[in-house]
Amino acid sequence: MVELLIALYLYSYEAYRTQLFINYATLTARLHNIDEEKFKDLIACESRWREDAKGDYRSETGEFMANGLLQWWRPSFNAYSKQFNFNGKYEDSFAQIDLAVLVIAYDKKGINNWYNCGIKAGFI
Repeated sequence: MVELLIALYLYSYEAYRTQLFINYATLTARLHNIDEEKFKDLIACESRWREDAKGDYRSETGEFMANGLLQWWRPSFNAYSKQFNFNGKYEDSFAQIDLAVLVIAYDKKGINNWYNCGIKAGFI
């Protein structure tokens, strides 16, 4: 695995980062007894593994409400961070993964934050 990451880093930093997130998401999901493939499918559906993904555009304000790998809305990220005593930063992709895993694993309705992709990934 280390050789793959080195090769990707030398070839494409973006590919390297994507593989890093995929590995991290896999291990983090496994740690919390979440189906790894479903979790990876969820992220792929939400953002295609792009850190700069934006969604839920509001024409009245001209802004995107959802950002990052897991397409968190900032108010939801902040509320769940408080609920789980989580100190990650909204802009940090690893923190988005960490908080999503906590929400999916320990909040019965948590997957509803990703309703459409939750269905596509097989969570719902």
